[in-house]
Amino acid sequence: MQDPTLSLPRQLGVSQRALPENAVIVANFYDVESGRMDLDARGGGHAHEQFDIPIPRDGGISDLLAAAERTDRHFDYVICESIDRTARHMYYGTSIEHRLERAGVRLLAADEPFELSTVDGRKPKIATQLLTRRVKQSISEYYVVDMLEKAWDGYAVHAEAGFNIGKPCHGYRAKHVPHPVPAKRAKGIKKTFLEPDPTDNTAKLVRFTWSGRYRRLCSVVPAG
Repeated sequence: MQDPTLSLPRQLGVSQRALPENAVIVANFYDVESGRMDLDARGGGHAHEQFDIPIPRDGGISDLLAAAERTDRHFDYVICESIDRTARHMYYGTSIEHRLERAGVRLLAADEPFELSTVDGRKPKIATQLLTRRVKQSISEYYVVDMLEKAWDGYAVHAEAGFNIGKPCHGYRAKHVPHPVPAKRAKGIKKTFLEPDPTDNTAKLVRFTWSGRYRRLCSVVPAG
């Protein structure tokens, strides 16, 4: 996880340097949460309060959208470091962009080519910017899904090899073994196997729902 006390000032600095000299940032909206959350669920967390972030906060993503849709808003553009900072899910990213555009607010990204002023009275061109943005959004979503799939496969292989993560489940105890990676083993780091707990010979009744009916499953861990 990134350190927001460092990453947010970096993002702000990158955004400021990408703007024309006569542009001024008048508000800062940010959250410390997952960019893959549903848009309706974002912006209501309090994780940012756990950090001493040296940037005044005017709200989260929901506050930004609400401010943009006001008739007396005090900004004309919204800028972020890169478009994947708005959301890690392309659908939500384009939804944010659409709501801002509908309110008359253009969404800029510091790492994209953009023009704010007109040339010979003509509207600034955005086709190349749009192509760059959609490609980056697609890559961003692919990267997250690919990373999650590989992480899940890694956990599966880890479990299939007999290793455990977290507290041992009922009826078992942790058996610590030397780490298979030499560098970690040299630091004294160990991994954990599960083995039957000979001191626990109780039976545990587990209820679960299956096909709309309750069935009973009784598992017994034999003593010794």
